[in-house]
Amino acid sequence: QNPELSFTMVKTVLPPRLLAAAPLLAGLASALPPPVHVPDLLARRGEDDGLLSTSAGPPQGWWGNEDRSPELDDVTSSTFEQVLDHFSKEDGVTFGQRYFTSDRYVSEGGTGEDAVNFLCVGGEGPSLDASVLVNSVHCTGDMVELAKLLHEEHGWDVRMYALEHRYYGESIPSPKKGEGGLRSPKEGGDGPDGGDKKGDADFAHLSSRQAVLDIVNFVTSTDPHNRWVAFGGSYPGMLSAWSHLLHPSKIYAAVSSSSPLQVTLDFGRYNDRVASDLADADVGGSGECLAVVEGGHAQVAAALEADGKKSDPGSDSKSKSPKGGEVGLDKVAEMFDVCGGADTLRVERNRQIFAGWGLLRIPAQGNDPSCDGKVCNIEKLCGEILHLKKTNGKDGKERSDMEVLSEVRRMQSDDEAGGWMERQCQNVGWDDFVSYYSTPTRWNANDRSWQYQTCNEFGFYQTCEVDSSCPYARGYHGIDMDLELCQRLFGIDPDEVRRRVDGTLTYYGGGGPLPRARPA
Repeated sequence: QNPELSFTMVKTVLPPRLLAAAPLLAGLASALPPPVHVPDLLARRGEDDGLLSTSAGPPQGWWGNEDRSPELDDVTSSTFEQVLDHFSKEDGVTFGQRYFTSDRYVSEGGTGEDAVNFLCVGGEGPSLDASVLVNSVHCTGDMVELAKLLHEEHGWDVRMYALEHRYYGESIPSPKKGEGGLRSPKEGGDGPDGGDKKGDADFAHLSSRQAVLDIVNFVTSTDPHNRWVAFGGSYPGMLSAWSHLLHPSKIYAAVSSSSPLQVTLDFGRYNDRVASDLADADVGGSGECLAVVEGGHAQVAAALEADGKKSDPGSDSKSKSPKGGEVGLDKVAEMFDVCGGADTLRVERNRQIFAGWGLLRIPAQGNDPSCDGKVCNIEKLCGEILHLKKTNGKDGKERSDMEVLSEVRRMQSDDEAGGWMERQCQNVGWDDFVSYYSTPTRWNANDRSWQYQTCNEFGFYQTCEVDSSCPYARGYHGIDMDLELCQRLFGIDPDEVRRRVDGTLTYYGGGGPLPRARPA
């Protein structure tokens, strides 16, 4: 008579005591890695970035490692000898996959009759460390709190684990023998059909299909007797769901939070949702706030287009000076501290990054009501936007929407600087953006891995098209930009990216009937 719980594509039977804690299963609030705000990303690139090596510290992604905390005595770090290629096990090649464990909620003397293993599935976020089982962005809000409740209020023994994803953090296969390392000379990789494509060499065995089997191999090797429940949000939530869906005899249940299981190449709806959040009174937004953000981007787009016409030899314009009421490109570049000034914005790809990827960072996905920054959540951001809009500027005149956004963007830069370093200019250079991903360093390793996975399997490109509700400059971020990255970084052409994304959807049953359970 056990009741059933349904988790996004995952339907499983849970014991009544686990069901009693269901209110805690709301999970994580993320749906994908936060959108890349290019100026912020490039500002973090240090001059002394060295090539990734085994002696370097753990790589960091664009989220940084803000969740780091001192290791606690009850959290241990170990390495599991993981199969490199689950689809060709005869070669016997393995790599060291890092994992963490804690017996904090296990009674002294071992596990009792009511015992379960909780597994926090790693993914594209910050590199794991001991805090993953204490207080972090990974599984704290659901898994750790649920383990505590089951142990203290229901007498369960809950052993907690966290498994790092291959090619992230310190779980990087060695490039020895030309097999599967970050800089392997081998041409080939893990496409939707096990395809062999030039340009995949750096990540020859990086795929969700391998990662699901990593989970299965880990749990069966570590504890084949007690039940396992997999937890994850965003992409790790997808892996949690898929591991149970395909291997229910190994993964007893899965908690899959905010997981975009319906893989899609062009994910323009993401920015439609950002616009809705800006107007949502429940999180501190308003229609007036959204109108200013949209208006500011529209004014910048108008300035970019006007400058383009003046620079066009076929234009009828006889003067490069802005007309009354117009703002020239030099002024726009000055207002937003663009590195290289107006000339930077006269390069097509640069202006697309500048206007189509967001003049400022909107914290819709990671909206934290308790954050400390001046404009760190929707409520604070919209509060400042409306305050600036309703008050005059230093010249005594009402601020335009564009002027409001420029001032808010500077507030964000000051928040990021933390008061101890000078504000940097905004680098919106497309070539610098491509360069950031082109060479492995200890700082961009996680970023590179996720970028590859988007090209190889998922897409999820957060575009801003003309016919969308995107709050940025519509028409300035098309899917062609993301597909160009795949081609330049990994040699995967646009048609191949589309084929691989479609293949992923079919493989996991997102486009039709769910796949049958498969043997481990």
